[in-house]
Amino acid sequence: MNSSELVGRLKDLLGVDKVLSEVEDLYVYGYDSSITYSGTPLAVVRAYSTEDVVKLLRFAEEHSIPVIPRGAGTSLAGGPIPLNGGIVLDLKAMNKIKVNVDDGVVEAEAGAMVDEVDKECRKYGFMFPIDPASSEVATIGGTLANDGGGMRGARYGTMRNVLLSMEVVLPGGKVLNLGSPVYKQALGYELAQLIAGSEGTLGVITRATLKIVPLPERLGRILAFFNDAEDAARAIFTIRRRGLNPLVLEFMDDITLQAVDSVYKLGIPPAAAAVLADVDGYAESIGRLINMFKNVFVEHNAFKVDVATDPKEMDRIYVARKGAYPALSRLYPVVIIGDICVPLSKLPNIVRAVKDISKKYGITIAAVGHAGDGNLHTFTGISSLSRDEWERAYKANDEIGLVAIELGGSASAEHGIGMQKKHLLKRELEIRSGEHLIELMKDIKKLFDPKGIMNPGKLFD
Repeated sequence: MNSSELVGRLKDLLGVDKVLSEVEDLYVYGYDSSITYSGTPLAVVRAYSTEDVVKLLRFAEEHSIPVIPRGAGTSLAGGPIPLNGGIVLDLKAMNKIKVNVDDGVVEAEAGAMVDEVDKECRKYGFMFPIDPASSEVATIGGTLANDGGGMRGARYGTMRNVLLSMEVVLPGGKVLNLGSPVYKQALGYELAQLIAGSEGTLGVITRATLKIVPLPERLGRILAFFNDAEDAARAIFTIRRRGLNPLVLEFMDDITLQAVDSVYKLGIPPAAAAVLADVDGYAESIGRLINMFKNVFVEHNAFKVDVATDPKEMDRIYVARKGAYPALSRLYPVVIIGDICVPLSKLPNIVRAVKDISKKYGITIAAVGHAGDGNLHTFTGISSLSRDEWERAYKANDEIGLVAIELGGSASAEHGIGMQKKHLLKRELEIRSGEHLIELMKDIKKLFDPKGIMNPGKLFD
């Protein structure tokens, strides 16, 4: 059927107010935050309930029309891009949140924003552990679909680590309730964990039950500056190996610090790198914890260490990290964001490699990230429309991913594969298990989605 017939059928099925088809709407839904990828959907469906999702997937399966689930579009790898037309399924209107303090869980629909979930939990003296940098707009469904993490990843990991159960709709409209809303479960094959991180290629996540944790009684924040980026990386490694358990442990290189200071005027001293750490606990223990971290930083040649326990001063220090992405994005029209993870012992190696690759290709690459769990984000800046510069930028970004794999790490830690890292995923899986694992994953895809309508062209070609 042509696009006008498709839109008409969808409006009859779901209601006029739930289907968007104007040119300006289709344009907006053709991009994500990667900027470098685009497509044009045939239509956009805004779901308000699981039943809306069921109706759409039943219709799409019957007519073999691709469906591209979408949260807030904050993906950095081209995950929700409609490559070959199809229907973009916008889930933001499904945003109900219910906190169950007695059981230590929160139930949230796919469109609920991560920050809103956290704010709701804080009303009861709890917090939501996962905090991606885009938490003000990122949705629970999108963060689950990409297995997102955040700055508290050093302590709490990624969405998979707090996921207990989920409702998911499969192609054809079958609704499954996977997992169980309890802290321990042995249910055979753990299908909820399979759907998490699958980037909408197997089904549509509509709601989930997730762990919450008590708010700490007291927080302390430390920001240490180094003249050698590898010293900063070694300090992070030492903190983890001595059994210290930070809430946040972040790395920022010189390019990042300069960008943040130019935008936010924080008075950051010239430095090769900085490390931001948050410690939490009872009020009487915070001073001792701060000193333990401070001693490690000084031991690794930090030339300046700022400490704060006052909320306003802590917020000021936090800008040095929270403002990294917007500050770096102001420097270049286009930024390719990498998302590697390496074993903690290899942090100095990857920090050195990023600088070497930057020089090799003559391209600016900033490094910042959740280094407390080995995760480093790279920002490769493109300043012109020159084809040569774009090619050098992509080659540099790919080489960083390959070095991470060679160091025993991964080319994708929490941003997903989408379109950007399909070739790196293939290479990583080949190194780990050869072609067998790739074929097994493709077989799983066929089992869940025999017609291949769920977010086609992502993860695998």
